[in-house]
Amino acid sequence: MDAVRAAVAALAVLLALGTGAARAEGGLANLVWLEAPQALPDSAFLVEDGQAQTFAAFRGRAVVLNFWASWCPPCIAEMPSLDRLAAGHGGQDLAVVAMALDGAGEDDIRAFYRRIGVRHLGIYRDPDLGLAAALGIFGLPTTLLIDHNGMAVARLTGDAAWDGAEAEAVVLPLAAAARRARLAAAE
Repeated sequence: MDAVRAAVAALAVLLALGTGAARAEGGLANLVWLEAPQALPDSAFLVEDGQAQTFAAFRGRAVVLNFWASWCPPCIAEMPSLDRLAAGHGGQDLAVVAMALDGAGEDDIRAFYRRIGVRHLGIYRDPDLGLAAALGIFGLPTTLLIDHNGMAVARLTGDAAWDGAEAEAVVLPLAAAARRARLAAAE
């Protein structure tokens, strides 16, 4: 895992020095729709109170899954927009999951959130990088868009304005599809 951690750190630095700042101002220039949706692995990650969880807990919801670290400048730049997306649209049809990869504990993440003004994101951690490795995450930030069937349908490496019109035009239809499926299942 040390090699994966080093690769993630190196690519995050390159993104911070290179194109990351330009994307923070605008849209989703680096968003790539996957030719074939990718099933999420069964890899567990940690939530509040150190409990293990898998993405089965989000089945039926669209998910914006963002991998970040507190030492990553582009991650810090986009975190407030993820928080605003969660505040405005998070709920039973859309989850915004900010997955910490830097080995920080819950108290460290809470302090980081307070310092940058984040109030609507939960605490999710992948301290051994098992989930990140299984999903091929090698640069930070990286965000996956996951449909209500639990399939990754798009990937963006670098930061983005997740609360902007361009992001909402991509994310909200996924949430609407989750809502339609939920309502159809209830009939």
